[in-house]
Amino acid sequence: MNDDELREKIARLNPIPDHVAVELPTTVSARTRMEQIMSNDTLTPQVPGAPTQRSSQPSKRTRWILAASAAAIAAVAVGVAALSLKDDDKATVASAPLVLSLGVDDVLASCMPVDATVMADMPVAFAGTATAVDGEVVTLRVDRWYQGGDATEVQLTSTAGQAALIAGFDVEVGTQYLITATGGSVNFCGFSGPASPELQAVFDTAFGA
Repeated sequence: MNDDELREKIARLNPIPDHVAVELPTTVSARTRMEQIMSNDTLTPQVPGAPTQRSSQPSKRTRWILAASAAAIAAVAVGVAALSLKDDDKATVASAPLVLSLGVDDVLASCMPVDATVMADMPVAFAGTATAVDGEVVTLRVDRWYQGGDATEVQLTSTAGQAALIAGFDVEVGTQYLITATGGSVNFCGFSGPASPELQAVFDTAFGA
């Protein structure tokens, strides 16, 4: 088959007669009509001669986008609620008082000199003000944690039947104390006691002012 025969065969297959003008797809009007066609969603059935109207019902694609958006919003809400619950759990744990044993302060025991380097290695250290003394239990409001905790209150418990003493001193409500502890028991020998300029200076050197 030569070129002329091929052209003639293609011409017979073309549904548009040669005398009909064809607008190129690169023209402005052709691109505008194409954009209108592509942006048109579901159309209502048309009566010949009636203007084209967009359906009031959302298309499948629109419904899918709305459903996905609703699911995303719900997921965010669940995440926020979960974070709120976690924050509440943390607050509950932080508000539980730390319980330490006062043990027995033996005034005849051999004590090492109070040293800031030794104090710095003690796992628990805080400043607290006594808010209650109930038998063998002393409750302190924590004014500052130096290390080893985050509770807002600390309870110091002495041996049953013995008065609650801190470094041999009677505990007085409203008085501030500087406390260190190791292994769940309050340290004595000068490493804990009523707040004083001398003991405060050791705390500041050991843990930073």
